Amino acid sequence: MPRNDDETAPSFFTRIWRWLVLLAVLGLLWLGGSIAYVERVELLAPPSEAPTDAIVVLTGGAARMGTALRLLHDGKAERLLVSGVAQTTTKASLQQAVLPTMPDAAQAGSNWQGIDLQLLFECCVDLGFEADDTAGNAAETVSWATARGYKTIRLVTANYHMPRALVEFGRIPAGITIVPHPVRSDAMRVEDWWQRRTATVFLLGEYSKYIAALLRAHLGSQLAATVAEKSGAEKSATEKQESTQ
Repeated sequence: MPRNDDETAPSFFTRIWRWLVLLAVLGLLWLGGSIAYVERVELLAPPSEAPTDAIVVLTGGAARMGTALRLLHDGKAERLLVSGVAQTTTKASLQQAVLPTMPDAAQAGSNWQGIDLQLLFECCVDLGFEADDTAGNAAETVSWATARGYKTIRLVTANYHMPRALVEFGRIPAGITIVPHPVRSDAMRVEDWWQRRTATVFLLGEYSKYIAALLRAHLGSQLAATVAEKSGAEKSATEKQESTQ
């Protein structure tokens, strides 16, 4: 007697239940990963004190700029790139934007804790206008550093952003060593984040972006390996064919 496929196929409700279970499992994995991510951010290693060839700060917070300028003034590098600024930004306007976050500098005009900001901007700060996102920051940084022969870069960004930034920077093989310098953001602190709705939404979103960056990096590596393998096979076949002629 022929088998009735309808009798052996899972029912509609069974399929729905399986999908719900799968979504629940994925949701739990995502939630567990996000908690581990925030804990990782809290426990990031202190930045190295060793000098680097240059400093790169990613736009997005005044605390980052203040940290980068202090490092530049203290001789941790010879030059600073501010990556991802708006097309209308100038050194003068950026300096004015930084001053309100530095009371000493605002009161003294341009001097902040012994740092002449105007002189520092004029001599040793470059603005990068090409980047629209973290991947763009990485590409812009590599282009800037390569043109100047820099081999070590101190990367300054917020602590919650650092893991994703390192993934994006790691996708571009350029022989440049990245030294992470995470900056704690008082506006978006990670302590007791689950008790603050704004921080919770923001950090969960940052974790999702981090996972997306990891997936892009993994898929990119697989694609590069496949292309290299195919190219090598074609080259070997060509060489073998030439040797038999």
